[in-house]
Amino acid sequence: MLLIPHKNKKTALALSGGGSRGAIHLGVLKAFDENGIKIEAISGTSIGAIIGVLYSSGMSPEEIKKTLNTKTFRKVFHLSWSKKGLLKMDKLLKLLGKLVGHDAFEELNNKFYCCVSNLNQGNFEIISSGELLKPVIASASIPVIFEPVVINGEYYIDGGLFNNLPVEPLVEQDYFVIGVHVNNYKPPEDITAKTAAERIFTQVIKMNVKPKMEMCDVVIDPYIPEHVGVLDFSKTDYLFDLGYIEAMKYIEKLKLFRF
Repeated sequence: MLLIPHKNKKTALALSGGGSRGAIHLGVLKAFDENGIKIEAISGTSIGAIIGVLYSSGMSPEEIKKTLNTKTFRKVFHLSWSKKGLLKMDKLLKLLGKLVGHDAFEELNNKFYCCVSNLNQGNFEIISSGELLKPVIASASIPVIFEPVVINGEYYIDGGLFNNLPVEPLVEQDYFVIGVHVNNYKPPEDITAKTAAERIFTQVIKMNVKPKMEMCDVVIDPYIPEHVGVLDFSKTDYLFDLGYIEAMKYIEKLKLFRF
């Protein structure tokens, strides 16, 4: 994508959902940190919201990667089945509370926007003030796998269902917007109940991503040469490196036009 000068604008990131593939976001953030590219705001959905809130709370990309590689984090996605046959989000809520250390948008180091899908209204919402942790876990509640999160009497699930690249609040505030998309991969050839459900959800969210990409000033969208399941966190290091390498391709142009 051709960059044009926007030196007067602050830089913001829109981080897509994509489950375990969100480790790519961390590689991108590492490349930016190393090269002095300051991020003033982050808008995220699903894993993009989780990474966005952790980074906005002061954790480094390397520290977040280490968290994704822990048994504690991975157990969040394999235990705590509810009576409804869905994974509960209480373990993730507890873990995020420990890592972030507070429960308010206003206490974060930079502006953070969290995208969630409202099941009652059938649309997406952007939350950026007040209670922090419940909206973040709601944003990551993948349909059919995780139990919806109730906030103020409304049921919320994965923000990616209606908006998997939430650029709107960043565009409205006139930031220089860098979108990071982590779902550019070849789907698995074998069809099982699990891979079929993931493929259906991926196809649905692809429909809402393309127009959002066109709203970005820059889009980082690395191709993932091997399939990585949405809950397969065993390849975090590989994806982290992939994101870092891809982001480095943009560094010199960003410095030329932005800094």
